[in-house]
Amino acid sequence: GDRPAAGLAGMPPDGANKVLLHSCCAPCSGAMFEEMLSKGLDVTIFFYNPNIHPREEYEIRKNENKRYAIKHGVPFVDCDYDSEAWFQRTKGLEFDPERGSRCTACFDM
Repeated sequence: GDRPAAGLAGMPPDGANKVLLHSCCAPCSGAMFEEMLSKGLDVTIFFYNPNIHPREEYEIRKNENKRYAIKHGVPFVDCDYDSEAWFQRTKGLEFDPERGSRCTACFDM
């Protein structure tokens, strides 16, 4: 079309101001999250990461995301740690390289 893509304009399309931000860890999404807040966007942090192992690492990342959300006063959505779904979805892709089919399977979840 003739209007700029959302990423180019720096804002969601059609005047929307709500963003559901999937985060695997606070340090990775922090700069993007803070930029969204500075633009006045209504951001919710969404944590669904059954691909993170072991469970202890998952909990560390989840708790850091929660702390970050509380610090900035934004909602935090905590989904289940469904590692069995992850293992079933990626069976046979265990040795795929980074940016391969396993990554696509993760994005599709």
